[in-house]
Amino acid sequence: MANSSMDSSTERSATASHPFCIATVVTEKAVEAMLEVSGTGSYRDEHPWLVAAQMLTEAQALGRELPILFATTSAGHGMHFSHWSVIRAIDVVELHRGQWESRCSFDRLQPFNPIWEAVDSVFVKPSQEQLERERLEHIKVSRQSLDEHHIHPYAICETPVFISEALGVPTGR
Repeated sequence: MANSSMDSSTERSATASHPFCIATVVTEKAVEAMLEVSGTGSYRDEHPWLVAAQMLTEAQALGRELPILFATTSAGHGMHFSHWSVIRAIDVVELHRGQWESRCSFDRLQPFNPIWEAVDSVFVKPSQEQLERERLEHIKVSRQSLDEHHIHPYAICETPVFISEALGVPTGR
């Protein structure tokens, strides 16, 4: 069982964004329901979000916000990002052997910048080895774009620049 939580206040502090984020797919109805109520919400999944919970704990220890990106599918648009938020808690519970429930709680939904709505405009998190090469050798090779097949149940991606700027740009990785 993993549990990661933070103060449930929805006010944003002056903390910086984590360089990586979580991306997942939700239904348009789910987004509409969250927007009608208060804009805040939680997302449940039967997959154990163990690595996501660990990322949240690490981000909180660094005083950084961990964003979550929500993709939806709509007629004429295909799969695209519609909203984003900041994760406040990820609770992962093993209900019984091999059966899990993950609950991700987040702040008010924010509309996605139209320039970044395409799923492939966001890049999958590079490997630790690639990040180490970038840090030590100053070599930045091409990035792999996110696609519809790799977003289920969630993907770990580089935080889009417009979100980093909205939350505050971190001073380093």
